[in-house]
Parts: sequence; C-alpha cells; structure tokens
Amino acid sequence: MKLNTVLILLAMWAPVAFCGNGPVAARVNGEDISEWRLERYFAEYLEDQGRAVGNIRNPKAYKQLRQAALDALIDRELLWQEAVKRGVVISDARVHSQVDQTRQAIGDADKFARRLEDAGFDEAGYIEYTRRELAARQVFADLTQVAGPDEKQVRAFYEEHRAQMSRPEEVQARHILIKETQDADASTVADARLRLEQNHREATDVSEQQGLDRVRTYLARQQQAQARRDVLAQLRSSSRIERIDDD
Repeated sequence: MKLNTVLILLAMWAPVAFCGNGPVAARVNGEDISEWRLERYFAEYLEDQGRAVGNIRNPKAYKQLRQAALDALIDRELLWQEAVKRGVVISDARVHSQVDQTRQAIGDADKFARRLEDAGFDEAGYIEYTRRELAARQVFADLTQVAGPDEKQVRAFYEEHRAQMSRPEEVQARHILIKETQDADASTVADARLRLEQNHREATDVSEQQGLDRVRTYLARQQQAQARRDVLAQLRSSSRIERIDDD
C-alpha cells in the first residue's frame, strides 16, 4: 500500500470525537461528516495527486476538487453504513495484518504513534477504524462483482476493432515519419517509410488469441468500472445526503 494511501485512510476515518464537534460538511442518513474531517482529507487528497492547497489559484478548480473530496467521504460513509446493514464481519487477524502493513508503510513505531496522534487516534481506536475501512471495502467488492464479458461479446468487439489492436509504437512511428519528412529529400522519405512498414509488420504480428485476451481484459475492466459507478449511484439515490459544505 502506498504511503499516501495510508495517510488518506487515517484522515478519512477520523475519530467520532472529532467528527461530532464543530461545523458539519455533510450528513449521510443523519450521520455527520465534519468540516474537520473534510479539511484533513482534502489536504491528503490533493497530496495524493501531487498538489497542494496553497498552489490552487483558481477558485472554481478549488471548489471542484473540494467537492470531489467530499464525494469520496460521502461514498465511504455510505459503504460503511451498508456494511453495517449487511452484517459484514472482519476478523481480528485481518485487521491486525492491515494495521501492521500501515505501520511498516509509515516507518518505525514512533513515527506511527505520532501519525496516529496527529490524526486523533490511539492505537486501539485506529484498530477499530481499520476494521471499519476493511468492512467498507469488503461490501464494495461484494456489490461490484461482475461475471465478465462472454465470449460472444469478446469476439464481436475484437472483430470490430481488429485494425486498432496494433501496438502504440506504430502510432508513434507515424508521427516520427511526418516530422522527419516534412522538409526531407526523397531518399530520407523512402528510408522513413521503410521503417514504418517494418514497424507495422511487427505491430500487427499479434496472434488472434493475444488480441482476444486483450479485448477480454479491456471489457472486464470496463464492466467493473461501470459496476462501481452503478453501486455508488444506487447507494446515493436511496440515502439522505445533505451537502452543507457546498452552500
């Protein structure tokens, strides 16, 4: 697990003591997401994208990013609530294994303790919030299982897009050809075209089975992404969500 991801999890699952105090950013089925929690997560959310709050000069861009961060927090809360409804249980062994991974990602024990303290946790509290995070992940995985594309779909997509199954190197070679031959003499153009033809032969030397495997992987990823969007949209539509921070 990337360190940034670990830190984001710490911010997203802020202790109840912090979530219940101060201004509220949103409510999800009556449960508060505090401005404190949003501020902490927003900073980590930007850091994960290689950005910093102080470097965002455009107010519209700032608002859009902040809304995206709040969306993520709302979705986490929805998934946690769904996990509770479904009675998802995470074993102690799995929780402690995840906590150990987090500790190793952050560094030594002292750094880990300081990081928890900064986020408002003690270790016992963080263990329980790790259980909550894993439960949310588990219910999301359960709800977004897809069978995958059937062979008829794979074959149809492959036949329709067969000409596009060549490697990206061919596209790059075409750009090089155009650039190199704009002001070139005939022999240079001929050499460039010869290279392009060679690249084309190599790029299209892909077996049908390789092409079908690529299509199968692509369609499976598309189905999975759509399933995730559909599940989150359904949870949102069936919940009471107040976005106070947007006002």
